[in-house]
Amino acid sequence: MGLTARLRDGLKDVDGVTLYVQDDLTDHISIFLFNVNGLEASDTATMLDVDHNIACRSGLHCAPLVHEQLGTDKVHGGVRFGIGPFNTDEHIETAIGAVRAIADFQRKKRDRR
Repeated sequence: MGLTARLRDGLKDVDGVTLYVQDDLTDHISIFLFNVNGLEASDTATMLDVDHNIACRSGLHCAPLVHEQLGTDKVHGGVRFGIGPFNTDEHIETAIGAVRAIADFQRKKRDRR
């Protein structure tokens, strides 16, 4: 859970990222959802996979009504990170950097319009 908190806190500081996770991780599992503003969830996940070699899941995650309530159904769900026993501090820092790079790219693209 320490790595999950570190990833959550790192992504909180990234401009252009919306997190769907509570602050209190007591009784929480090591999975949470996020989106990069202005991008479809699947586009973010593809960039994480192809450009940064980071495994994640995107979509409605068998919970379409939850996504409808969150409003994420409009971007076809969210991106889900799951932290496991083999993840390291380096993995977390890499993920934060990758999401930051994607959010920066999206923001610069939007600003050019």
